Amino acid sequence: MSSVFSSRLISLRKERQMTQTDLANALHKTRSTISGYETEGKEPDYDMLCSIAKYFGVTIDYLLGVAEARTESEVVFINDTNNFKRHYDALPPLTKQTVAKLYDCFYLLLSRDMQNNNAGRLEVYLELFSVLQSSRADIRKLIDSCDGQVSDPLLLSDLIALQNGLKTDVSAVLDKLMQADVDTAFDVKKGSLTSSESKVI
Repeated sequence: MSSVFSSRLISLRKERQMTQTDLANALHKTRSTISGYETEGKEPDYDMLCSIAKYFGVTIDYLLGVAEARTESEVVFINDTNNFKRHYDALPPLTKQTVAKLYDCFYLLLSRDMQNNNAGRLEVYLELFSVLQSSRADIRKLIDSCDGQVSDPLLLSDLIALQNGLKTDVSAVLDKLMQADVDTAFDVKKGSLTSSESKVI
């Protein structure tokens, strides 16, 4: 096991402002065991490696220095980004323009909340896109099941029900987003009032 593991274990522990004893207690090990991992080149067994990775919320590959991405979600993000670029490069020019505009809209929609680390609003966007993704998948699955020939009244009824469900779910999430906007507006107003009041005092 490389020295990368030792250095990453030390960094992760210090990020949480933990001592070796703190980490040992959390992992049900002795302080000397943790010290051995960090400074003496001792290697944890597979189960212990899994426990360390789970405790810090990172991948085993990150701990071992095989990957730079810390978490599975980061790995997925990097892979998705690479795949997106590959598919984008293969598009004809006019479609590229459409996708570029779509990507720009998506980025602008999220960028302010990303910059302000507004986790609450970003969670609402995640809910919105998740609803769109899962509902559209259900609709496509139904259409594919009849080879696109939605002539059966029951199938047509199911399709309409799915679309109405999508409208209802999206509307509910948009209500949450609007409430988040209202809350933000009141927070800004409250902050400016507090600032004005402090000047008077």
